[in-house]
Amino acid sequence: MSNEILSPAEMAEADRLTISAGPRDGIGLMRNAGAAVAAVVLAHFPAARRVHVLCGPGNNGGDGYVVARILRDSAVDVLLWASGSPKAGSDAALAASECPVRPRPLSEFAAETGEILVDALYGAGLSKPLSGDAARVVEVATELNLPVVAVDLPSGVSGESGQILGQAFRARFTVTFARKKPGHLLLPGREMCGELVLADIGIGDRIIAQLEPRTFENTPPLWLESFPIPAVDTHKYRRGHVGVFSGGPSATARSPPLPRFWP
Repeated sequence: MSNEILSPAEMAEADRLTISAGPRDGIGLMRNAGAAVAAVVLAHFPAARRVHVLCGPGNNGGDGYVVARILRDSAVDVLLWASGSPKAGSDAALAASECPVRPRPLSEFAAETGEILVDALYGAGLSKPLSGDAARVVEVATELNLPVVAVDLPSGVSGESGQILGQAFRARFTVTFARKKPGHLLLPGREMCGELVLADIGIGDRIIAQLEPRTFENTPPLWLESFPIPAVDTHKYRRGHVGVFSGGPSATARSPPLPRFWP
């Protein structure tokens, strides 16, 4: 079922199992993730005169390098701002080497009203508050009211709890992969995600089943098959019983009298 919720640690294990099983490798998953994000940008902001892509040093940033490459190939004006460099030999480093957009230091970030921002800084795995250059960019984006497309989860939102770690981007769209995370559904993170897009990047249901998830989103597919539907000939004595627990007379809410209508 697709209403399983994965913690950031479970999602990392799903990536590992998928890569181990093949035929997809890490850079293949990363390219698929970046393509899903770029598709959202192109579909919802076709008239954007400039897109700023923020890349962190990890896999979330690797997704961002893919986004920047695809947008540049689609004739979009792209500026790429990097917070550190990917680890040598990593999938993120390979994605960065394939990206023709020259990265600029995040410390020099500047934008104008009407431009678009892709947040590929930290994603769901963030465990400490945003600070320094990243926190400043959040302030700039908020002040200019820049539409934000977040990769996986708005940076600054805990994927584990939905709590805001210091400051966080308020996204217009959040593109996540395979399954939702707790931070997408728990307040206050839920309000920071905007419209949530769940993208298939090649992590199959069999991989998810190996994780034996124990957390699920409370949606109809979870319980609809067990939902009691009364038969056409049923009546109130077949519908069970209602138990009402109340305080004393002074604590019981009273309905206002019904209005009277005269002919």
